[in-house]
Amino acid sequence: AGGRVVTAPTNGAAGIVPAVLHYYRRFIPGATDAGVVDFLLTAAAIGLLYKENASISGAEVGCQGEVGVACSMAAGALCAVLGGTPEQVENAAEHHLGLTCDPVGGLVQIPCIERNAIASVKAINAARMALRGDGSHHVSLDKVIKTMRETGADMLTKYKETARGGLAVNIVEC
Repeated sequence: AGGRVVTAPTNGAAGIVPAVLHYYRRFIPGATDAGVVDFLLTAAAIGLLYKENASISGAEVGCQGEVGVACSMAAGALCAVLGGTPEQVENAAEHHLGLTCDPVGGLVQIPCIERNAIASVKAINAARMALRGDGSHHVSLDKVIKTMRETGADMLTKYKETARGGLAVNIVEC
């Protein structure tokens, strides 16, 4: 529409953080403007951890760096505004590894749009699950980020936003 677009963290994953923020505003009793600010700051902090210690690029680490990171950001942010402890926030943010980046036709549409929808629901569920626990967990967010970086480095280039592998070559265009 010609306006400014703020991605979180990328265009291919730009629907997840806003969708979960909308869920917070619309469906959580007592949601506040201050909560929105806290949500966005928490999401940004988590995203920065990934950006500085791994990547937020599908071309570098696959879709786990885009949709996976956005899901992690949204899950941790929602957990925070719902009263989660730092340990619970970390727990909510650590469940989002393993996706390849394989856009059909080379366009950031299929499967990206569907992945945004699924990751939004996954983020809400991860936050709720973390809030049910006491914050203790075996896998730290730092280890998840390190693993994402290593997995991305090991991933074949054809699974990194090249449209030469995965769904991109297995979907027949008519």
